[in-house]
Amino acid sequence: MEIIRPETEKPYLNHQLKLLRDAHPGKLDTHLDMLPTDGFYDKFRLRVRSDELYRAYELMYPRDKKIITPQIISITGMPGISALWSDRGRVVGRLGKILTRWKDDENQFLAEYISQQGFECMVTKGSGVRFSRASTKELIDVLRPLTHRCMRSKFVKQPPRL
Repeated sequence: MEIIRPETEKPYLNHQLKLLRDAHPGKLDTHLDMLPTDGFYDKFRLRVRSDELYRAYELMYPRDKKIITPQIISITGMPGISALWSDRGRVVGRLGKILTRWKDDENQFLAEYISQQGFECMVTKGSGVRFSRASTKELIDVLRPLTHRCMRSKFVKQPPRL
C-alpha cells in the first residue's frame, strides 16, 4: 500500500501510519521517502507492506479494479468518512460536499450509509455527495473529534465560486 502526501501534511501522514499500526494485528514493514516535485514543496511517500493487507486489497480491488461497496463503507465506519472528508471534503457557503470522483452507484452506497447515520445527503451526478445546511453542521460536529488537528482546516467555509 502506498500513501503520498505533500510535505505540509506530514503530521497527518504520521497520524495515518499510527492509526494503521494500531488497527493492524501483525507487524508492518514501512518505508518513508521523499518524491521531488516541480514546486516548492516535495511529497512524502509512505510504503506499507504486510501479509494481512492483501485481504484488504482483495476486498477493495477484485480483479485489480477499484470498487467501493457497502461492505467497505460499513467496515471503515465514521472514521473512514472522516478520512474521506479530510481528503475530499469541503464546505462551500453553508453546504458540505465530498467530491469523490467515484461512479454514481458507489456514491449512492456512500450516501445511503451516511443517511443511515442520521445525516441528510444526496448524490450529485458524477461528482460525489452533497449535504444540506443543517446536516453539514451536524456532520462537522461528529467528524471533528475523529479528524487529526492538522486537517481541521477542511472544516472552514470556503467562498463559493462565481
